[in-house]
Amino acid sequence: MGHTHGDRLVDLPFPMSTRNELVSAGRVSPHHVLPQSGWVSYWISKGEEDVPAVVELFRIRYGQLKPRSYPTK
Repeated sequence: MGHTHGDRLVDLPFPMSTRNELVSAGRVSPHHVLPQSGWVSYWISKGEEDVPAVVELFRIRYGQLKPRSYPTK
């Protein structure tokens, strides 16, 4: 789903289309080691002010990973 590097950096994998949207919007940077991959990096620079943005990125990723429920008949 993603991971943190201490209190400075968050890395998450996304499909390339999502990755490109997030990077184009300036919400994240391409991954600090694998910039051509679907991974992104979010640099925590404002401390607690960055928490909502980090939580939202994990929410987006969770939404992509969680199983879809199908209606039963």
